[in-house]
Amino acid sequence: MKVLNVYASLNGQTEKIALAVTQAAKDAGCTVTTLNIQKDKTHPDPLEYDLVFMGSGVYSWLPGKAMIKWMDEQMEAAKKANRILPNSPRIPGKFAALYCTYAGPHTGEAEAIPAVKYMGQLYDHLGMTIAAEWCIPGAFVPSKMQFMNTQGRMGNIEGRPNEQDIASVQGKVIALIESLRPVVASIAA
Repeated sequence: MKVLNVYASLNGQTEKIALAVTQAAKDAGCTVTTLNIQKDKTHPDPLEYDLVFMGSGVYSWLPGKAMIKWMDEQMEAAKKANRILPNSPRIPGKFAALYCTYAGPHTGEAEAIPAVKYMGQLYDHLGMTIAAEWCIPGAFVPSKMQFMNTQGRMGNIEGRPNEQDIASVQGKVIALIESLRPVVASIAA
């Protein structure tokens, strides 16, 4: 399978997960392109891939500004190419999986859900099937906010994402790929 992993990471928490996603996809035998949109300004065509992963940190319930800008550019390119159609018809064998890291100091995981839903809309509009949405706890890095790592609704999230979080994500990536592999293979045949 051909996989694209697109991410933005302001303080490194999402990058930890992004690198775990890439490694797991490679371990599952996929050809993987990983794109940190803050360093690489390319805009690959998501429809050239069987599975696209997209990840961002959560800031006021949404992906980061860099990710939103990148998504806006992708949507504009899709509109110009006449790929945004009424009813967003599904394209067989094209899937997306969204992930985010979040601290959730006020309302927990409810703060993260809008971010993955927002990111998923790009792919849903393109006709790709949303195959997974994962919200992974990530500790605040800026020193002025670290008090919320122990006082927020999530309990103590210091050091997260930790090795257990990373192993869990890798297991989910491999399971997702294995579940989609027969579908993608049947379409390619």
